[in-house]
Amino acid sequence: MIVDDEPLEREVLIMIIRKEQLGVTQLFEAQNGLDAVTIAKQKQTDIVLMDIKMPVMDGMEAAGIIKNEVPDCRVIFLTAYDEQELYGRNLTSRADDYLLKPAHPNEIKQTLVKYIPEVKNSNPGTLETIEVSGNEDIDKVMKYIRNHLHLDLHLDTLAELVYLSGQYLSRLFKQKTGYTITQYITACRLERAKHFLIYSQKNVMEISEECGFYDSNYFARVFKKYEGISPTQFQQQSLLSKKKRMNTFSNFVM
Repeated sequence: MIVDDEPLEREVLIMIIRKEQLGVTQLFEAQNGLDAVTIAKQKQTDIVLMDIKMPVMDGMEAAGIIKNEVPDCRVIFLTAYDEQELYGRNLTSRADDYLLKPAHPNEIKQTLVKYIPEVKNSNPGTLETIEVSGNEDIDKVMKYIRNHLHLDLHLDTLAELVYLSGQYLSRLFKQKTGYTITQYITACRLERAKHFLIYSQKNVMEISEECGFYDSNYFARVFKKYEGISPTQFQQQSLLSKKKRMNTFSNFVM
């Protein structure tokens, strides 16, 4: 996601990213920090390239909220502050990296490629059953997640559950399970969705909400990304398989 209050700045950055063919599949835009927070939460954005000085909500405040709400998101500041000012204002603690304006296209590319492979390799595939992590706190968090997939799960809520800081819980969860918290939630939701698509009579929109995907279009995109087909196609294929099994059984009985 590109976040800047200047439309021309956003246009140039998008053009650079597309030209470099970095393997980015989706690009979003936001004109201030408040919009950026909303989009980051809705789309579970992987990387945010963000200006600091913006109206409504500046990049500093937005970065803090995004890192809290979407822990796996990488935030890169693109700013006119010089390096000394960045450290003086403690801005580097709010972001994973920064670029000084005007940034050369090659600098932008070199910075982004540091994080894009990490994003590509962090996507959840099929969830392997993790029943016990070997850590009581993590087991408690995993159980809570599995039992509350319909809720809007926040890192703060999970951290409070086991009296840990969000940052420490994120590191410990990854260490014990091999998943980030966001990956685990997404994988659990997808497994639950597949179960409903196979065994329930509910439509895709109802299943989407049951599994915590409150935007059915987003649910469809995520499902297709990891399963290769849309939820509707998956449901239709499951129904067809059931009919074939029933026909086979009927012929066998006859």
